[in-house]
Amino acid sequence: MEALEGRVGVVTGAASGIGFGIATALAGAGMKVMLADIEAEALGARTEALVGAGHDVASHVVDVGRQDAVDGLAEATLERFGHVHVVCNNAGIIRRDHTAWELPAEDWYEVVRVNLFGVVHGIRSFVPVLLASGEPGHIVNTASLAAVVAVPGLASYTATKHAVLGLSEALAAELAAAGAPIGVSVLMPGLVRTRLGLPRDAPDPDGPLAPGQMDPLEVGPHVVSAIREGRLHVFTHPGSTEAAAARFARITGA
Repeated sequence: MEALEGRVGVVTGAASGIGFGIATALAGAGMKVMLADIEAEALGARTEALVGAGHDVASHVVDVGRQDAVDGLAEATLERFGHVHVVCNNAGIIRRDHTAWELPAEDWYEVVRVNLFGVVHGIRSFVPVLLASGEPGHIVNTASLAAVVAVPGLASYTATKHAVLGLSEALAAELAAAGAPIGVSVLMPGLVRTRLGLPRDAPDPDGPLAPGQMDPLEVGPHVVSAIREGRLHVFTHPGSTEAAAARFARITGA
C-alpha cells in the first residue's frame, strides 16, 4: 500500500509512547488519523498537538478490551472521515516483577484482555470494513521483541505478544487466501522509552535515552515503511533478528 496521502488511519494506544509515534508518522505521511486511547486527558492533549501542527486528526476514547467499544471506534472513524485504510492495533499494558505463578489471576486476565483481545477486537471491528470497501488497506498489530524472545518476570506480557505474532501471521495468510488487498504487519520493537508499566497519571518519561533505548517517535517511520512495502515482520532495533534467530536455533536444535 504505497499511496498513503489522503488515506485514513486509526491508532489505538495513541495518547503516548509508540502509539503517538505511529500516529505522528502517519499524519506526517499525509494521512487523516483517528487517535484512540482509554486516557481521555492525555489523548486530547496529543490530538491538539497534531491539530496545531496542521494535521487532519480526531480522537475517540476507547477501552480496546471491549468489543462494543472498538465497534464504536470503527463507527466514529467512518462518521468522521468516511473511510478506513490503515488500522494500528497498538494499545497494550504490562505487569512487572512477578513470576508466572505469582502474578495474580486478575492481572493475567487484564493483560490478556488488553494485549491480545484488544488486537482481536480491532481485527473483528475493522477487517470487515476494509473488505467491504474493496480498497487497499493494511493492519498493523503491535507485538514486541518479546514475541520471539521470552522475558523472565514478564510472562503474561511475553505470552500475549507471542499470541499477537501468531495471530498476525494467520491473519495475513487468511487475507491472502481470500484475495483481499489488505496487508498485515506485526511490529516487534525492542526497548522504547514509553509510559508502559507506569501509573496511569504518571508523566511521559523524558531525559536522556537509556542504552539501547529508542525514542517512540523513531518507531513510527518503521511502521510507515512497512505499510508502503507490505512487510509482515517489522523489527526496529539492531540485533533483533539475531536474537530471534538464536531463539529459533535453540528450538530447532532440540
